[in-house]
Amino acid sequence: MVNLDYTLFIQMVNFIVLVILMNFLIFKPILKILDERRGNIDGAMAEARRLMEEAERLMEEYNKKVLEVRQQALQIVNEGRVQAVEEQRKALAKAREEAEAQIKTLRERIEHEQEEASTALKRMVQALSISIAERLLGRAIGAKEDAKWES
Repeated sequence: MVNLDYTLFIQMVNFIVLVILMNFLIFKPILKILDERRGNIDGAMAEARRLMEEAERLMEEYNKKVLEVRQQALQIVNEGRVQAVEEQRKALAKAREEAEAQIKTLRERIEHEQEEASTALKRMVQALSISIAERLLGRAIGAKEDAKWES
């Protein structure tokens, strides 16, 4: 059985003093350290969330810029193709005009040379005809007869 004497009160006082001492020396410092750790962890988690949101925002901006650059590149390529087709069309038209001009010049030259050849051939035929006539007649043809042959 339990005796209720003065030692019980001493034990109670010892217990209370021990709890108070432990509270100041052990519990409060440990609780303070745990609170600081919890605060550090919460701060680190908040910073990590903020950094993740910033990274996501930067990634979205990067993707938008990449898309814009790709669209600009595609537009530049398309403009280049259109310009190349236009340049090709112009070059073909210019080449066609030059070819037509050369053909025209060659035709005129051929016609001119044909007329010269025809004139030279007529002279040769006249001269040959006079020469044949002189041989057949056995005499030289005079200027009056020569004029008949020339017309």
